[in-house]
Formats: sequence, C-alpha cells, structure tokens
Amino acid sequence: MHFELAADLADLQSNLLTFVADEIDPITAGADPEGPPTELRREIARRSDQAGFYQLVVPEADGGLGGGPRVITAAREALALSGNPFASHVLGAGPGIMRLADNEEQRADLYEPILRGERTAAFAFTEALRPDETRGPTQAVRSTLNGDADGFLVSGAKGFVTGGASSDWLVVVANVPDEGTALLVIDREADGVTQGEMGASMDGSTHSPFFFDSVAVPASRLLGQVGDGLPRAMQNIDRMRLGVAADCVGWARWVTRTTLERIEGPHRSGQPLAEQQQVQAIFADMAADTYAARTSLYQAAEAREADESTAGTQVAAAKWLASECLHRTVDRAIQLHGAQALLRGHPLERLYRTSRSLRIAEGPTELLRLTVARHIRHNGVDAL
Repeated sequence: MHFELAADLADLQSNLLTFVADEIDPITAGADPEGPPTELRREIARRSDQAGFYQLVVPEADGGLGGGPRVITAAREALALSGNPFASHVLGAGPGIMRLADNEEQRADLYEPILRGERTAAFAFTEALRPDETRGPTQAVRSTLNGDADGFLVSGAKGFVTGGASSDWLVVVANVPDEGTALLVIDREADGVTQGEMGASMDGSTHSPFFFDSVAVPASRLLGQVGDGLPRAMQNIDRMRLGVAADCVGWARWVTRTTLERIEGPHRSGQPLAEQQQVQAIFADMAADTYAARTSLYQAAEAREADESTAGTQVAAAKWLASECLHRTVDRAIQLHGAQALLRGHPLERLYRTSRSLRIAEGPTELLRLTVARHIRHNGVDAL
C-alpha cells in the first residue's frame, strides 16, 4: 500500500516536516491551538518566510514562489502530517480571490496590501437571514455615487463569514438585477454594514453574519466583471476544497501512525493490542481508508494542475472522500485509544471536532455527491 510521490513533492514534504520539527514544535509547546496569540502566528510566519515556505502560495509574477495545485497539496498534506496544529500557519494565506484585481488601481489598493500582509479579507458567500427573519439574495443595484454612474448599493445578508470579525474587507457575492452576479469588496466598517453576533464552531473557528443596508460600493471595488461573480466564487471554493482535502489526508495519516504506536505499545493485558485480530481489522480499515483518500487527492491535484475539464468533479470527490475518511479514522482511533482520547484537549478529541466540521465546510458531503452524480449522468458510463 505504499504511495510514492514524485521526487520534487517528496523532497518538499521531507523539508517541511524537518522545518516543523526543528523550528515550530519548540516554540508552540503548551500553546492553545484554538486560540494562538497573534505574536506566535507572526513568529511562525517569520521563520517560514526565512526558510522559503511562506510565499509558496503567492504567484511568481507577484514575487512569490508560485506553487501550483500539486505543490500546495503536498505542502498542506505534510503540514497536517506533522501533527502540530500550529503548522497550518507555515503557509501564507495567499491572494485568494483578490487576485481578480485586474487594473493598476485595484492592484495597488486591494491586491498588494493583501500580499504584504497589511490587509485581510473574508469571503462572504452564504446567504443568511436578516434580523427581521426575511431572506433573499444579496442585491447590488446600479447607482450613481459621487458622479460615478457605475457604482452599486448593496443590501442583503451573509452568514458564516469565517474570520469576518477581524478582517478589513468583505468580498461579497451579490446579484446585480438583470445582469448576473458580481464580486464586490466592501469595507467591513463602511456605513450600512452591521456585524451580527459572532459564533464559534465546535472546531474552534469563528464566524459572523453581516447585514448590508444600501451600502455604497464604488465601481473600483468590483472584482472582474458583472456576470462572472458566481463562477469566479466557485473557482475559489474549488481551490479551498482541494486544500481541505489535503489537510484531511495529512491528518488521517498522522492519526493512523499515532494509533499504530498506541496499539503496538505496552498494554495492561500483557501483550500489545495489535495482537488482537479485532484491533488489526480496525487498524486495517484506517490504513486502507487513508490510502484510498490519498490516491483520490493526488489525482484531483494533477487534474487541477493540468486544468482538465473534469478537475472540478475530481476535487469535489477528493474533498468528500478525504473529509469522510478523516472522520472515520479519528473515530476508530479514539475507540482504540480508549477513554483518555475523550478528554478535552487530547489531540484526538480536538481533531474529532475538526473532522466533524470539515464534512460540512466548503460543501457538505451530500452536495458533493450530487456534483459527482451529475457529472456521470451527463458524460455517461465512460465517466466512471
């Protein structure tokens, strides 16, 4: 069941694992992974930048290392495999959807501040209920603003905006009547923007709803063109799904390795748990499940690297398989570790909550199954 990576990816993973062990593990020992201090995150970023990893996600044209889907997938898998929950801060956030800034003014005002780490942006995609319990798609109505005939007035509500409470900007998907969807960059503290009550998910992440009441947005804050907002948003979600799949596979591999150490170690019965056939069967399920998810992950990464027409479907399948694999793997590991793994703060307890959340984040399993089914129905049996 050995899975052999290409030499460049294997070397990258080896270097990252060594970096985390030598540079990150010593400075994060004892810190709370669900509430890391800002200073600690900055120190991790500083060390990562010095080691040449932090800029992997930044395009070469913008002064970064320009890692493609293969490289980023391998990097994220390795960081999760390290077992250090702080390792996710080794890679910079990258420009994300803000890379759609396509003129000199937008690049100077929106894109470059993100690259320099001076500004942050949160993605506001999911529609939400307003306080008066009315629901409707967020609307961006054409309006003349300070002599600019191409401005917009935005009204609506977005929910589950991860990191929105601490971001400078919100990248909002809004419907422009009779024209299609648009991506608009809105200042979080602009007039007419109201933040709702922030909630914390079981995995420790925080999310906020935001309400928009005739928020004035100049044309200079439109990313791309009106009409391509939703397709562009889905491309961004597709990248996020591949990243989540890589995280899940890396964590599943770490859990499997940790569990093997546990069952091969001393036990009060006098012989290792691994001598029991029932334990062997559970462990074999973990190993095979992880192997299958990893295979799907790298096939999806290769398809995305080559920009194949089926890449979106393969990424959807990889995210679905990897997130479900992680949840099953952690659940089985807890069963083999016993009661100690149920204690608050145990790595498996924390990862169990994370894995449950990831079955919904960036597209729930049920939705991703429909994506795969539609692809096969449209393309016939050859798509299997």
